[in-house]
Amino acid sequence: MNFMTMLDIQPSATLRRQDVVAMNTNMILSNSGLMKKDLAKAMGLSPQSMASRLQSKADWTIDETCAAADFFGVPLMALLDENLTPAKSHGIYKKPPFR
Repeated sequence: MNFMTMLDIQPSATLRRQDVVAMNTNMILSNSGLMKKDLAKAMGLSPQSMASRLQSKADWTIDETCAAADFFGVPLMALLDENLTPAKSHGIYKKPPFR
């Protein structure tokens, strides 16, 4: 039998900012009904590069993070908020993306 250790089931004590941006971007995408491909286009990324960032497999640049905030019409700090919840994300999403 394979037993999980406490380290396997507990979240990391320190989230990287990259992970927070990815988490919050995914949450806002889900709640807004916007498409990942549209976000990728607005950020000047390929869909594959966008997927890597959303999965925390690639790091976000500050310019990309700003572009995502602009796309959603949210303050930059919203994407960096470790305590962002789905309810809070509904409250900050303001406008449809530029197309």
